[in-house]
Amino acid sequence: MIRTVDLVIAGTSGGTFDAAADALRHGRRVLVLLRSGDARGFRRRLCGTANVDCRQVTVMSGADVVCVDGVDGIEAVVIRHARTGRLLAVNASAFLSCDSR
Repeated sequence: MIRTVDLVIAGTSGGTFDAAADALRHGRRVLVLLRSGDARGFRRRLCGTANVDCRQVTVMSGADVVCVDGVDGIEAVVIRHARTGRLLAVNASAFLSCDSR
């Protein structure tokens, strides 16, 4: 399945939540990738904090970024589900890594 978002945010640091909330407040469609944790709880808390429609944000847990690619900028992000190993390609115009390591 290929979807289109404005911003993909990957990471587990505190900056992940803040960056996603800011992007949502500016009307962007956001995909947040968490290595572990409660994706539903994160999404609910994020939508409540940003005071936006939850359809603007998707949160995936147990996912890692495999590749970020594009010609003149970010165009695609490839994601691997840790549990199944399946790959998912996402059209995106921006990528932000908020890893603390």
